[in-house]
Amino acid sequence: MRYAYGAMTKTNPFRSLRVRRSALVAAVAGSLLLLSCSDGSSAARGGGAAAPAKADFRLKTLDGRSLGPKDFGGQVVVVDFWATWCMPCRLQAQILEPVYRDYKGRGVQFLAADVGEETETVKKFLQEKPFPYPVILDPEQSVSNALGVLALPTLMVIDKQGKVSYFQSGVADGDTVRQLIKNAGA
Repeated sequence: MRYAYGAMTKTNPFRSLRVRRSALVAAVAGSLLLLSCSDGSSAARGGGAAAPAKADFRLKTLDGRSLGPKDFGGQVVVVDFWATWCMPCRLQAQILEPVYRDYKGRGVQFLAADVGEETETVKKFLQEKPFPYPVILDPEQSVSNALGVLALPTLMVIDKQGKVSYFQSGVADGDTVRQLIKNAGA
């Protein structure tokens, strides 16, 4: 018997439907898994078990100075761990820029911590896409590894007492970042 499914064929249309349904289920499950990795779950919002207790590191800036969260005592510090090759990092930077403008001069400091790249690579990237706040470099990944940065981008928020109040990989939207800053004491 022939079925009228597309061109005349002996293929059972119900078999094709089962294959498509299985593919759809797999796609939905994969999407849920990806979303769960960067949704800012409640454990990560409060720092979670993997969040470092303190962030008292210093890294070199593009001009060779040392800078880090401990240089901004009594302020909320937002550290965005990123890399030039990371497309979600670029999205996170676009989200952070208006938040930075909103909090500029209001006791909140932003730092962009490039992970695993040479100074010249970062300088070249920043010629076309500059950050409005300081960029610090972790070319050996010593700080990011010690903190437990496993994926990029990773956002860290440090409260006014110098404790990490948020540490999570994935892209955080502007409203979430504003709430995190508020929760950290700004």
